[in-house]
Amino acid sequence: MGGPSFDRLARGNEAGIADRVLSFLAELDDQQRDAVTKVIGDALAHDALVARGRYLGQLWLRDAETAAWHVLLARRRLHETLDDRKRFLETWGNA
Repeated sequence: MGGPSFDRLARGNEAGIADRVLSFLAELDDQQRDAVTKVIGDALAHDALVARGRYLGQLWLRDAETAAWHVLLARRRLHETLDDRKRFLETWGNA
């Protein structure tokens, strides 16, 4: 992700970048996801002493997804009001 993506990030569009990352990862089928984890894991394995290959790739990919998800949640919370929070807690309590 170079060029315009980093420009957008620098302008405060973290949620847009996070959404793009999650959308890309959501569209991968199992075979594609496995290939991505292998490539990333093999690249990371050069510096790792304990874990190898696919496992490192899986960890990295999960971390990237979690980080993107946290960015989207944080962005959403900026727009919440006290009433939104009360409705959420009430709904959660009734679930």
